[in-house]
Amino acid sequence: MTVRTNRRVPFRLPPVLDIGIAIGVAIFVAIGTFFAAELQHPQREPDTLGIALVVLTALSLAWRRRAPQLVLAACVGLLAGYLLLGYPYGPIQLCMVFAMFELARQRPARVSLRSCAAALVGVTAALAASRLLIEGTVPATLLAVWTAWLIIPWSVGALVHVTRSARIREQRELVARAALEERMRMAREVHDVAGHGFSAVAMQAGVALLVFDEQPDQTRRSLEAIKETSATALTELRTMLSSFPHGQSEEVAPQGLDDIDALARGVRAGGLDVRLSVPDIDLPEDIGRAAYRIAQEALTNALRHAGPATAEVTVRLADEVLVVEVRDNGVGAPRLQPGRGLAGMRERVAALGGSISTWSPPEGGFIVSAKLPLGGGEK
Repeated sequence: MTVRTNRRVPFRLPPVLDIGIAIGVAIFVAIGTFFAAELQHPQREPDTLGIALVVLTALSLAWRRRAPQLVLAACVGLLAGYLLLGYPYGPIQLCMVFAMFELARQRPARVSLRSCAAALVGVTAALAASRLLIEGTVPATLLAVWTAWLIIPWSVGALVHVTRSARIREQRELVARAALEERMRMAREVHDVAGHGFSAVAMQAGVALLVFDEQPDQTRRSLEAIKETSATALTELRTMLSSFPHGQSEEVAPQGLDDIDALARGVRAGGLDVRLSVPDIDLPEDIGRAAYRIAQEALTNALRHAGPATAEVTVRLADEVLVVEVRDNGVGAPRLQPGRGLAGMRERVAALGGSISTWSPPEGGFIVSAKLPLGGGEK
């Protein structure tokens, strides 16, 4: 059997700052009421009851941020009683203005509009009744000015609410977009590292199995290449994971042009002949990393799809643009269906303001050519 207990929410005082503001408003409104009475001829002069209503109305504003609807209701009730008792118009009406503004600022427009409209009707009815009791008539101009005067705080508060909501929504969209871009970047990095590593290991293992009995030396070289490729892929994964807050604390230099030679050795061990033309160039870190990843993905695709072939990696500078070209003379791909690897290369190049082209010449083979402007990176 489930026993339900009614838990009461404990009463909590508002923040000290709000209490101080409410006390200041109460003092100002109480003093202002006496000055307002001097300028009018009210049916009833401010007395203890009138000042008590004024002070209570002002003090209720201390809860305006914690319970704006209750505060507005309290202001309406106290102000209506104040007017019906024949006290002079005065600063007490500013309390309702503040309450309406705060409700419109915190709540959606459809909610605040209903509450403020009900409050406006109630106070306007109290004003009309007080005028009828005192003067026997209700000037239409007074009601129109009174209504317009109370609509203004709701309009300003609703505008503030809409602006703040739009800003918060924009911030959330930026955070979501940044998270999506980070996930895409991580997926691209994992594909580049794992895709190349697994492809090279699979090819090298196939070679080792093929010549296991007849060529033990080649088997040893293939196993050594598997070990080197696995260690390199593991190091790259650790480097990538170190970018997370709870990742590895040790820093590993990212790959660049200097690492393409080791990359080519691993691919050769997998059975694809690779020729290099890579000059010694001092490049921004992200440009060098992108050049390495392009060569890695292109050689991985050649290793998997080109068949018996030779691949050539060429890197050169042309008018402050780094050109990375990888071509092979394999079977080619006349009906290319781009996968995640080629898409990742295009995204990586586009992020640096460059361009990339991939095609299969009529005579066979496949070419990947990327252009990376040096101004797109940072040293």
